[in-house]
Order: sequence, then C-alpha cells, then structure tokens
Amino acid sequence: MKKFIKICEYILLLLFLVLVPFFTNKLVSFCVIPIFFLFSYFSKKIPDKYYVFVLFGIAFLIRIISIFFLKVEIVDDFLTMLKASRSLLEGNLDFMKTSYFMFFSYQVGHVLYQALLLSIHNSVIFLKIVNSIITSFSVVLLYLIGKRIVKEETAKKISIFYLLYFYPVYLNSVLTNQLLPALLSLIAVYYYITHGDSLKKMVIVGGLFVIANFFRTESIIWIGAIFLYQLLVEKGNLKKRIGQSGLLLISYFAFSLLFTNIVFISPIHSKLNNQYPGWKFYCGLNVEHNGFYNVEDQNVYFSSNHKEELLKKRILHDKFQLPVLFLKKEVILWTQTNYDLRLKGSLPKMFLLFNQGFLNIILLLFIIGLIPNKKDTKKEILLLKLLLGMYYVIYLMIEISPRYAYIMHFLVFLLVGSGIERVEEWLKKLCKKY
Repeated sequence: MKKFIKICEYILLLLFLVLVPFFTNKLVSFCVIPIFFLFSYFSKKIPDKYYVFVLFGIAFLIRIISIFFLKVEIVDDFLTMLKASRSLLEGNLDFMKTSYFMFFSYQVGHVLYQALLLSIHNSVIFLKIVNSIITSFSVVLLYLIGKRIVKEETAKKISIFYLLYFYPVYLNSVLTNQLLPALLSLIAVYYYITHGDSLKKMVIVGGLFVIANFFRTESIIWIGAIFLYQLLVEKGNLKKRIGQSGLLLISYFAFSLLFTNIVFISPIHSKLNNQYPGWKFYCGLNVEHNGFYNVEDQNVYFSSNHKEELLKKRILHDKFQLPVLFLKKEVILWTQTNYDLRLKGSLPKMFLLFNQGFLNIILLLFIIGLIPNKKDTKKEILLLKLLLGMYYVIYLMIEISPRYAYIMHFLVFLLVGSGIERVEEWLKKLCKKY
C-alpha cells in the first residue's frame, strides 16, 4: 500500500509540474519575491497568542475596503440568484417556474440563504459585508489547519501570503455561492484532523458537509476523499475503519435526505436536484470554448430530446483533441485567475500583473511541496493530496471557470507550507556546504 501511495504522489506531482511552462508573466514573479520575504518577517513579529485576531482583523479590513473600491458587476447565475432572493423576500415564488430553477433547483439553497440575510438588511452591500466576515474566518481556518501539517512559523507565512492573493478578495463582491460552503468544508476538515478516532466525529463531519452541499454541490468530493483516506491511509483495525467510513456516508446521505424533504414540504416545494447532470460534461468537453460555459452549447443541449446522444457524439467527434483540451482547461483553472476578472472602471495593469506573478510563486512553492518525502508523508498531507487529485480529475471532464478554483486554492496554500519548509531546508544545506 505504501508503494501505491508513493506512486500516486509522484503522478500528482507530474500532473502539476506539466503546468509550469504555461505560467504567464513569469518575469513579474521575480519582482514579487522581495514582498514574500517582507511579509514573512512581518508574520514573525506578531505574537502567537494574538495572531488569530490580527489575521482576522487584517483579512476583514482588506475585504471591507475592497467592497467600496472594487467596482464588481454582479452577473450571470449570481444576478439570477440575487433577483430570486429578493423575489422570495417579497413572498413571490414565480422564480421557481423559470427554466433555471426548474433545471437546477439545487441553487435554491443559496437563494434561501441570501433571502434570509436580505430580510435583516435589504442591501447588496450587507451581503458583501457578510461575505467579508465569512472569508476572513476562512483565512483563519487556513492558518489553524496549516498548524497541524507544518510548523507554526510556516503556518503564519501561508496565511499572511493568502492575504496578498487578489482573487478571493474579488470573489467577495461577486456574490458567488462558494464562500460559505468553503468555510464549512474547512471547518469539517479541521474537526476531522483534530479529533481522534470516534464515531461522533464522522457524524459531525458528515453533517457539516451536508450543510455545505446545501449551498454548493461539491461536498461529495470531500466525502469521497475522506472515505478513501480512511480506507487507504488511516491505520488501525480495518473493520473499525470500514465502519467509520460507512457511518460517514450514512450520516451524509441521511442528513441530505432530511434537508431535501424539509425544503420539499416547504412553500418552495423543491427537491434541490439537478435535472440535467450531463450538461456540465457536455459544456466541459467543448473543444472550441475550452470547457467554458457558452450560449451555443446551452441552446443546442437544452433544445434537444437526445441529450445523452449529444454528449456521446461530442466525445467521439473530438476524442483526439481531448488531451489538448484537458491541458488547456487545467492551465486556465489552476494558473490564470486573471482570466475572468470582470471589473467596472479601470484596474491598473500593474496590479493584475502583480496578482499573476504572485500566483506563479505560490504555485511553484506548491509544486515543490508536492514532492514526496523519502520517508512516509504526513497523513494530513496525504488527505490534501487526495482531495487535489480528485478535483484535478473531475475538472478534466466538466465545465470550468477560474473561480471554481476558489476552494482548491486553500488546498494549494496549505501545501505551499511544505514547499516553504523544503526550500528553507535546501537553503540551510547550501549554506553549510559553502
């Protein structure tokens, strides 16, 4: 089993190593390096006992400032869900009769959540302030999880570096449905790795992922990763591990059924499901549009009575172009967060260059962190790698957008910690040698 795990680690390293030649604005990355040293020094100066509060305060301040200075346009699905939330607030359920919510009723979870917030204060600014609080707590969770897999000093560095990353700050104002479920997923992982071997842990983790899934349907990836981790990586009695894994699945699906039935018997009367799960694959395998959403695919797919045949035809027709498509999709998803920025007004070009240069350095440290240890890799790191591997494979097949990498970048930054420690170790050896 150890050899199999090590082989999988090297495969994961190779998958991300292939992306390095496609980094953009490489020269700008050199200008960013001194900023890394400056913020590393700053993180050391903050006392450990105050660090969480300072981190949260800085994260929240940055996000609040961004709300008023970034002119972010609310568009696409997020505009649709905002309008639906306001309709719900007025007691108008006509939005449920639209094709969007008839086809993708799982989006109702975010609508209910926003309607609840708008009932407190009916303002988009208020929604963005709540987002700022949520994402600031996510930064804190990044630090707390980081402390479990790397040294305290390194965990401080990765959390401070995350504050410099522009894209999560931008998403704060988009009104995306990714922010709260990401925080809940991080809480679930933190609880999972900090609480011992217990059945209660599995029930709580399953419940947290169900709540996260209520807002955005990707918790099954995390459940699947933990399930495999329990069976393949965790040590101890096999029967006990199988029992715990089974309890995790049972609690997840039981809570999911409960949530669905509550919403179904409510005035919303929705099953919170996806009527067309094949759509994401049909769109994601579009060679011409690099797996992005596009109106042409939408018109063809939803007007057809033979949707499965459409998907089969696309795969067979483009089968020799799919490897190139997969590479393009992963380059865009993992390395180019400037790709889909939509900002009103003029954002300085230098700022965008900094954002890309910064991400290049982060990804380089991340890839270094993926290099398997000669000895056994820490268990928690294997869980992160398992999650990354599952996300990588899934997004080869389905629709992509750089914003989908929001939650994945938490995993990236956590593994940056391993990269930082490895680079520091190399530098120490180099200094001793010369």
